[in-house]
Amino acid sequence: MTTASEQNTQAGQGSDQEVMSWQPQRAMALEAARRHSARVKTGRRVLLTGAVTLVGTLGWYFIHAPESLTPTASATESVKMVNPIYKGRTLDGLGYRIAADEATRYTQNPDELKLEKPILSFSRVQGVQDSVVYADLGIYNHKKQVLALENNVRLNTDDGYLCNTRQSQVFVKGKRIEGESAIDCKGSFGTTSGNAYEITDQYSQLVLKKGMKAHLVPKQDQAEFPVPTTMADPVQGDTLPSGFSTHNPVDVIADRAIYKGEKITLTGNVIVQQDDVRIQADRMELYRKKTGKTESGDDKYGDVNRIEAIGKFKYSNAEDKLAGDKGVYVRDKNTITVTGNVTYVQEQKSSISGCRLVYDLDSSRAKFDGGCKNTKQEAGRVIIKTGQ
Repeated sequence: MTTASEQNTQAGQGSDQEVMSWQPQRAMALEAARRHSARVKTGRRVLLTGAVTLVGTLGWYFIHAPESLTPTASATESVKMVNPIYKGRTLDGLGYRIAADEATRYTQNPDELKLEKPILSFSRVQGVQDSVVYADLGIYNHKKQVLALENNVRLNTDDGYLCNTRQSQVFVKGKRIEGESAIDCKGSFGTTSGNAYEITDQYSQLVLKKGMKAHLVPKQDQAEFPVPTTMADPVQGDTLPSGFSTHNPVDVIADRAIYKGEKITLTGNVIVQQDDVRIQADRMELYRKKTGKTESGDDKYGDVNRIEAIGKFKYSNAEDKLAGDKGVYVRDKNTITVTGNVTYVQEQKSSISGCRLVYDLDSSRAKFDGGCKNTKQEAGRVIIKTGQ
C-alpha cells in the first residue's frame, strides 16, 4: 500500500523530470532566435551597403554624365500606310488631291512622306476637268506642300498636253512645276521638247529652257485645203514651194521657248524651217489662231497664223533671200513684211536694198515701198545691184 509520502515523492520526481526536459527546448529556441537576429542584422548591413553603393553610383553618374540625353531614332523606324489620300487647296482656292499605293513616314523626317506610285490631281482653272501628274516615286512634304517626283513622270492636262520627263518638283499650293531634266510634250500643235522646264503662272505657261525643239503639225482640213502629193505639185488652196505651206510640218529650234495661250515666244538663235523655207532671228513671237471656246469659256487655239521675227531677221528659200531688222509673216495674206536695213537677193544674182519690203510668198515677188519712217535711209530710196 502506497503511503502519502511515497506519492509525494513520486509527484516531485515527475515535476523534476518535466523541468529537465523543458530546459533543453528553451535553450534551443533561444539559439534559433539568436541565429535569426544575426541573419537580420547581416541582411540589414547588406541592404545598407547596397543602398550606399547605389546612391554613390547615381551621384557619380549625374556628376559626370552629359547635360542632356536625346534619344536617337533609327532611320529604319517608320510608319506605313496603304492607299493614303492627302487633300488641300491651292492659293487660288481650288482643290487638289494626292493619292499613292503606299506611303512611308520615317521618324527622322516626320514632315516628309515617301510615296509609291503617287498621283496628283489638280484643277488648272475653275470649271474644267482635272489635270493629272503620275510618277513611280515621290517625296511629299505636307508642311511645305511640295511634291518631288522621280522616274517616269507624266503630266496630262485638261487642255490636251501630254508631257513626259524624269524628274519634277511640284509646288502644289503655288501651282508651279519645275525640273532640270529633259521633257517631251505632245499636243494639238505637234510635239516640243526642252532640256529643262518650268510650268508657271498657275499652270498656264510652259517654259522650255537650255535649248528646245518643236515639230509643229498644222491641222489638215481636206475639204478646204486639199494636200498635194509633193511640194512640186501644188493644188488650189495651197502655196507654192517657195513659200510656207499650209499643211507641211514646221520645225523650230531655239535656246528658250514660252508657251502661253495664243502666243509662243522663242528667244536665242531661233530657226523656223519648213522644207526648204527658213526663217532666222534673235527673237520670234508665234501667234496661234483662235478656233473657238472651251467648256469653261477659255479660248481655244489652232495653227500659227502670224510670226513676228525681231533682230537679225533672215528668210530664205530655194530662190530668194531676205534680211532686215524685223520680219512679219501673215499666213492669211501669205506675205512677209521686212523692215529696217532690208536686203533682197533674187536667185543669187541681183541684190536690192531698202528700208521696207513686202514679199509675196505665192508669187515669189518682192515690192519695196516708201514706208521708211524714223530710219537713216532716204524715204522711198531703193538700191539695186546686179551680178552679185
